Amino acid sequence: MGSKETPAATAVFAEDLFEEEVALVTGGGTGIGRAVALGFAECGADVAIASRDMDHLEPVVEEIEEKGVQACATTVDVREYDAVEAMTETVIAELGGIDVLVNNAGANFLTPTASLTPNGWRSVVGTILDGTAYCTFAVGEHMIATDGGAIVTMGATNAVRGAPYHAHSGAGKAGAHNLTQTVASEWATHGIRANTVAPGIVETPGVIEAAGGELPEEFLDDIPAGRFGTPTDCVPIVLFLCSQAAAYVTGGYFTVDGGQLLAPTPFD
Repeated sequence: MGSKETPAATAVFAEDLFEEEVALVTGGGTGIGRAVALGFAECGADVAIASRDMDHLEPVVEEIEEKGVQACATTVDVREYDAVEAMTETVIAELGGIDVLVNNAGANFLTPTASLTPNGWRSVVGTILDGTAYCTFAVGEHMIATDGGAIVTMGATNAVRGAPYHAHSGAGKAGAHNLTQTVASEWATHGIRANTVAPGIVETPGVIEAAGGELPEEFLDDIPAGRFGTPTDCVPIVLFLCSQAAAYVTGGYFTVDGGQLLAPTPFD
């Protein structure tokens, strides 16, 4: 760690920032979740990753262990509370506790709202909102019992405005942020901080697949930074919020969107 191979996203943080801490990242096998998991490992945390597909997790476990820390992989369907409880118990048993939870498991597909079926709605909202709630409840119980922790919910900028063609995702993300604010208020006396990080358009395999194989270049017209985000763009703010540098930061909403939510300039 800390060598020239350290990604720029984590190079600004101390190598031992999360030493002797355990971070659990749901959806940690791909995309933003993988980048965040590796970011914690770069900074000394033992890292647990979870998703429905062990094939996605096993390569990331090897990458985490190459950083000189312990790794744990467990399959889970976050829509099922019993499965979430089992995941939590597995991580605690294997790594000794959970100090950080990153609610990153997600789902999405594009469809006009008029064509959205009840099953499609439940699949996406169940993963995003129910999954965030169940993981927060299960891990939060452990954090309350052990006097503290940090929770980051990966939201999305579509939660604070209309979400054409992905009403299910926008609604789920909005609900997840509200829940995160609620536990931030209720659990502050237990030493628990909870914040939301909201990416804009980030080039991940899942996003590209949902867009039909390629992100339209015209989308860049609404992004002042002039580019799409990358998974590693999301890492520094997550690490900061989970560190003691953010000891007085809770209930916040932090966008990582290249300025997409800003009002357009009239001079372009």
